[in-house]
Amino acid sequence: MHAIATLPRTTLVLYKNVAAFAVVVFLTTVVILPAAIFAQEPYPPFAVGDTDIRLFVTPKEAEVYVDGVRAGTVDDFSGFFQRLHVLSGVHEITLHLDGYRTVAQKLRLRPHSTYKIQYAMERLPPGEASEPPPAPQPPAGAPPPPPTYTLGGQPQSPLEQASSFGALAIRVQPAGAEILIDGDRWTGPEGEERLVIQLSEGAHHVDIRKDRYRLFSTDVRIHRGETTPLNVSLPPE
Repeated sequence: MHAIATLPRTTLVLYKNVAAFAVVVFLTTVVILPAAIFAQEPYPPFAVGDTDIRLFVTPKEAEVYVDGVRAGTVDDFSGFFQRLHVLSGVHEITLHLDGYRTVAQKLRLRPHSTYKIQYAMERLPPGEASEPPPAPQPPAGAPPPPPTYTLGGQPQSPLEQASSFGALAIRVQPAGAEILIDGDRWTGPEGEERLVIQLSEGAHHVDIRKDRYRLFSTDVRIHRGETTPLNVSLPPE
C-alpha cells in the first residue's frame, strides 16, 4: 500500500496566510478603494461616459460642475491624456472660482465625440462678490425650482443669472485650420473634436482658413445660454 503524502503543518499555515492576504487585497482594490473614490467625487458619470470634454480654461484652479454636481477642477481635465467623461445628451457645464465671474453653459453632446472648451474667466472688480457654486439639478420629472425676479419684475432663470454668454461649437475639416472670431485667433480642433468657445450674446464674425484651401467667412448670432453649432468643410483651392 502506498503511503499518502501530507504537507507539513507549517506549509498549510503558510497557504492559509497567503489566501487570506489575497482576499484582503481583492476587497481593498475592487470594493473598498473604488467606493472611497466615488465618495470623494460625487459625479461618477465622468468616469464612465461616452463623450469626452477637454478643458483649456484659465485659471486652472476653477471648479467644474456638471449639472450642478462637482466633477473636479479644470486642471484635472486639461492634460493631453485627461478628459472629462460624461454621458451624451444635454448637460450644463459650470465653471466657478471665487473672485471670478461664474460661467454656465448648456451643451448638447453627441455620443463618441470629443469637445474642447477654451475660455478665460473674467476677474470680478473689487467689491463684487462671486456667485455661489451651482446646486445639483432635480431629477427628471421633478418640478422646476421657482424663478427669481429682476428689479423690473421679470422672471429670470438660474442659467440667465449665472451667465450672459453663449457658446459656439466649431467642427472643421480638414483639421488644424486657423479660426478667427472677431479678429481673435483660435487653433482649430483636431480630428473629430469640436472647439467650444464662450462668446457674448450677439453677432460675431468668423473666418476659417488653411493653406491650400479656400477661405470660409460667415456671421453667427450667439444667444445667451445656448450653444450654436458650426460645421465647416473647407474646399481645396
